[in-house]
Amino acid sequence: MTCALLASAAGSAHALESVWSRLPGGLAADSLRPALQRIEASGPRATAAAAAYALGQFHLARGEYHPAALAFGRAAARLPGADRADARYRQGLALLGERQPDRARAAFEEVISLSPPHRPLAELGLAQAFGLAGETDQELNVLRRLLDGPAGEAEPAALERYAALCEREHRAGEAHAARERLRKRWPRSFEAARLAAPAAEAVPAAQP
Repeated sequence: MTCALLASAAGSAHALESVWSRLPGGLAADSLRPALQRIEASGPRATAAAAAYALGQFHLARGEYHPAALAFGRAAARLPGADRADARYRQGLALLGERQPDRARAAFEEVISLSPPHRPLAELGLAQAFGLAGETDQELNVLRRLLDGPAGEAEPAALERYAALCEREHRAGEAHAARERLRKRWPRSFEAARLAAPAAEAVPAAQP
């Protein structure tokens, strides 16, 4: 699974409006980082938090996981409630990219305790952290817990991963059930498309 998981960031998006309005028009991408750093260093707390969050987004999109994790951490330290949970969630994603499963796990566990709306995606991230650490049993346990409740947009990726782990553990029945659930509930998802691809490749071409 990729670390670029989706998360709802409606609360933080409102805070970011003041940051983008402070940037000059036509700013080159390479100039964005120092401009945001200046805003973070000189702005009031809310603006500095939004600038740090935007820096995290900038670095995460470029695959620069270490500075992304630092920036989201600074944002989280300045934000309350759901906005803090969102920043910590994204910090967890960056830490997965950095291959730091213990720190990623701590971030996702905090999000789970802070914000029910973020919980499904945070539990998926927590499962990834266990997987990255080689703790397959714990990964399976978290995925089961997630899939036993409303998993929301985390469900397709969770089902795909759960099926793969069950297959590896020789639990063919559970793997089949998870894949069928994925096909029926999320037929247009990328995960369902990946299920269909091997089957399509296995069909021999028609002979003239």
